[in-house]
Amino acid sequence: MSTVTHPCKSLMGRRGFLQKAAALAAGSAFGSSLVSCARLEPGISIPCLGPAEPPEPVPGMSYIRASEIGCALDCDLRDGSNKYKGGSATDDGPRINTAMAGATAANPITLIIDGSALISGLFLPAGGNWAIAGLGCGTGFFVKTGTNNDGIHNGSSQVVSNNPGRPAPTVRGMNVSLSNFTLNGNGANGFDGDSTSGIRQGNKVAWFFGINLINLDNITIENLVLVNTPTYHIRFCNVGAVTVSGCVMQGIGANTDGLHFDGPANDILISDCSFSMGDDSIALNCPEGYSGNISRVTVTNCTFNSLSLMRLYTTTGGLQFTIDTVSVSKCTGTLTETAFFIGLFGGSLPNSVTSLTISDCNLTAPVLLGVTECFGSVVLSNITFTPIKTNWIASEPNHVSALLRSPPAFAGQTFIGSSLILQNCQILRNRNMDVAGLILENNSVINYLEIDGFSLQNSGSYAQVPFLIDIEKGSIGQLAINSMQSQNIVAPVSIDGFSRVGSVSGTGVLATGWEFPDAVMANGVPYISATTGLPSIKINGVVELYPK
Repeated sequence: MSTVTHPCKSLMGRRGFLQKAAALAAGSAFGSSLVSCARLEPGISIPCLGPAEPPEPVPGMSYIRASEIGCALDCDLRDGSNKYKGGSATDDGPRINTAMAGATAANPITLIIDGSALISGLFLPAGGNWAIAGLGCGTGFFVKTGTNNDGIHNGSSQVVSNNPGRPAPTVRGMNVSLSNFTLNGNGANGFDGDSTSGIRQGNKVAWFFGINLINLDNITIENLVLVNTPTYHIRFCNVGAVTVSGCVMQGIGANTDGLHFDGPANDILISDCSFSMGDDSIALNCPEGYSGNISRVTVTNCTFNSLSLMRLYTTTGGLQFTIDTVSVSKCTGTLTETAFFIGLFGGSLPNSVTSLTISDCNLTAPVLLGVTECFGSVVLSNITFTPIKTNWIASEPNHVSALLRSPPAFAGQTFIGSSLILQNCQILRNRNMDVAGLILENNSVINYLEIDGFSLQNSGSYAQVPFLIDIEKGSIGQLAINSMQSQNIVAPVSIDGFSRVGSVSGTGVLATGWEFPDAVMANGVPYISATTGLPSIKINGVVELYPK
């Protein structure tokens, strides 16, 4: 994976998802050095979310305040030191683990973290029925140097493989809630952070995560700040009914995913979150963990400044799975590699990503959809895509940005897409660079492409781009053009590309002003004939002038 670095000196200007007011509030809560990053990894800050009130009492729930069970709560969340007198803070982890150990369905327990605690890992009941509720700014956890484990985990402290393989347990635990606190994962460099194995991510057995939740249903995560974890900020494996809202995640370097879901997983809702990751903001990775299908994922109203907004992959070339019904809406951000990775390797099942809808989003990236796997239905609705340059790899046939193409880092894969629909989408060029709607390589196929509103808009006086669709070594079964603005595009497809298009139809073909070969036109569709240069129509396979 690529590594994204963000010099701290320009933190305010470059981290679009953090409001300046929030950063200043964080400085007020933690001291002025917070926003200067003097004691955090470059490019990472701890914004202020809160304050928050203690949770309203729920009948049957036991409540434990950290300050009332003997926790010292003397930790500086920026660097893990004693915030009162310097030197070492007190490890409150063992005391909290003991207090929470008795949580069961008959005796659910909520820890109210009413201060800032150093922890050598929280290992809470595997079956769930527990919660941690902070009070907003200044409350939370710093993972102790040398913990060599996850920050918060449901289960024992024993380090086991992150990828146990199939089958997943058939019975899941229940009811875990995390809200209104900060977790600093103390990622460091593998020698003076959470991991001291010499490997930043963990050790030879497993990677270490900020929060690691396994075999659970009914998970609620609200208003957390998660920074600087060794790898994934929150990892989920074999989970269902997951709600994540109002969270801020920041990480630097490879493998620092924000929300990482291993298969199987189902019924996931992510909203109002801010991601600034060195890797994927959201990962739906079927083959990892126990391995299994992932279904019903909704993401809305989030902001991104990461390698990618979302990775969806279903196979590593061996076992094959599916991702079903994913919806992303009202999102903004800048992605340095690809906004959406559909796949990681080739060799997927047909329609492996069965349904993906992306709507009302404004995204900046080299590629919007980087595809290596077969997909079913993909719908892009009300999308503004601003292309930017990237470090293309040498094996790429061309270095052109596009709404859809093979991703820069994974050239050479072949896919089949059943259906791609563009509704009121635009590419916005803010520099004179080549760009295409689609690029098909490696004999990849899209069976049905429908355009119901598309334009290429320029912020300056730039040259026309040569093609809407660059068919290098691929094909399109049916192309339907119902509505689009063609003025900044020379031709619908690349030279000789029509030999790789099965048929052209749609109510907006004639209005494009482009010429089309007679042979590819469907019956009853007005168009400009490439043979005569005149408006034409085919009736029962015979070309006639239009109107007759």
